[in-house]
Amino acid sequence: MSRSYKHIACCKDSNTKGMKRLANKMVRKIFDIPSGNAYKKVFCSYNISDYKFFETFYSYMNWYKKYKYAKQYTYKELYRKWYKEYKMK
Repeated sequence: MSRSYKHIACCKDSNTKGMKRLANKMVRKIFDIPSGNAYKKVFCSYNISDYKFFETFYSYMNWYKKYKYAKQYTYKELYRKWYKEYKMK
């Protein structure tokens, strides 16, 4: 097992590959694209979800405690959950 970890705690959106492929297919099917950056007008770049979330453990813990219906984790369990989502590669 690898001992490496992310040095900056971030969580990325995992469904970006499908939207990027769809955008690429739409651009390739259109033949009358002038040179330059005109390909950007074919597919809205906001539909490609390239989200990245940066969060420290304490802000994650405060966010999680807001929800009264959330499962009550101990401090160690909550840290492990944050570490799994944000720090592990």
